[in-house]
Amino acid sequence: MRDELLVERGMFGIPKPQGWTIERIVSLMAGAVVLITQIVRSEHPSRLRVLAGWVGANLLLNGVVGWCPMSVVLHRLGVPTAAERARAGDR
Repeated sequence: MRDELLVERGMFGIPKPQGWTIERIVSLMAGAVVLITQIVRSEHPSRLRVLAGWVGANLLLNGVVGWCPMSVVLHRLGVPTAAERARAGDR
């Protein structure tokens, strides 16, 4: 019970992740979406190609600029970036 009181909460009362950064989660989600589209592509091939293309374009955007729509959503939910995690560890 006492440990629950020490958990930091982000937006909407969701507990802040302790070990996952935005960069890890974005890569994990993109990989999962691409893998799922490859597994079920026989049912809706054109729609899934568009979805895989959207994920690929966002990965390119994330690599070039350093952000993508999913990283903005995750940041607003309270997930820290790797740089924020490093700064917090220095304190």
